Amino acid sequence: MILKAFLVIFGCLFIGQVVIALTDLPLPPSIIGLVVLFIALQTGVVQLATVEKLAKVLMDYLVLLVIPACISIMQYLDIIRDDLWVLIVAVSLSTVLVLISTAGSYTWLRKLQKSHQQKRTKAGA
Repeated sequence: MILKAFLVIFGCLFIGQVVIALTDLPLPPSIIGLVVLFIALQTGVVQLATVEKLAKVLMDYLVLLVIPACISIMQYLDIIRDDLWVLIVAVSLSTVLVLISTAGSYTWLRKLQKSHQQKRTKAGA
């Protein structure tokens, strides 16, 4: 079962690589692969149970995957020290923008969902 999950995930990553190679989009192939996997899960092409076990294993060891990134950040401490205020302002501003856009998206989707439910209720009544 885990092998099938690996094949599904690497297949989605491969599709992302192919899409980027054919279109020259300025995106990482893993993002396209995630979108492909999301669409496959939403349409039922891939069942959640297929990838769920592997996802839980990967989430359990996610900290180990972050350690190399943290160590590589330590190599650039002099650059971070020079531009600390710029980084603090950029991180703070982007965090606020993400919170605002997430709240706006949630509100919009919730209103859309309620309007669809009201239309279904009126059509059924």
